[in-house]
Amino acid sequence: MPESAISPAEPDTGSPPLDFATMLDTARRVVGSGAGALDAETATLLLRGHLALLVPEAQDRLGRLADAAVGEARRCLDAGSGPLGAGRHAYDLARSVIALCAHLGHGHKGMRDEPGGREPWGREPWTPPVGTTVELVPVGRHWDAVRVRSHIGERVIERLGADSGAVIEDWHGRVLYWLVPLGTADTWDLPLSVVVPLGVATFVAVPPVSYTDEERLRWIVPLTATRYLTDPELLHHALTTEISVTAGPR
Repeated sequence: MPESAISPAEPDTGSPPLDFATMLDTARRVVGSGAGALDAETATLLLRGHLALLVPEAQDRLGRLADAAVGEARRCLDAGSGPLGAGRHAYDLARSVIALCAHLGHGHKGMRDEPGGREPWGREPWTPPVGTTVELVPVGRHWDAVRVRSHIGERVIERLGADSGAVIEDWHGRVLYWLVPLGTADTWDLPLSVVVPLGVATFVAVPPVSYTDEERLRWIVPLTATRYLTDPELLHHALTTEISVTAGPR
């Protein structure tokens, strides 16, 4: 057969597109905002497989923009079940799947899939400390937290006004803490020198609700029955605006 009659091989266009819908469905079933629970072993196997595909995809498409989410995913993959157990490990893997999917433009940035659009304000009930005892509360169980340097945070409180939830001030550390729904700050890309989203494997020192004076760890915006978590989208917008104003024109 003449050489000209031989058709060239089709170029390899790479792997098939990722099935984001299936990945998100698995993750949401684990975090409790989807229908049908999975046992920890099955969930872990599925989620580890999803992350094995999502991590290189995020690195290839987003580069350094996905460093935080990719780093957290790798930590979850390396950690194993550990002392917190298989269920908790599966939950952490699921949150990483949701975060990477959000980075890649699929699903919501937070977990807002309760019937009727209601926010799942926490995975477990939480009672704040009373009396005179400060409690070290693990982040990622009842809520996540956003730590902000005080010089920015104080102006963000003013900017949010009545839209701000309760805020903790660590006067000695010169930082403020907002409490936000689980998973809603995982994909934020703000200067880490000013804003640090906190999730699993971190802790926040939480003062009793009566601590509102100016000389110690306190609630600079008091925690009440109607003022608790802050809407993450409003907080993100306020932080972005205030950081831009503070930086000034370039």
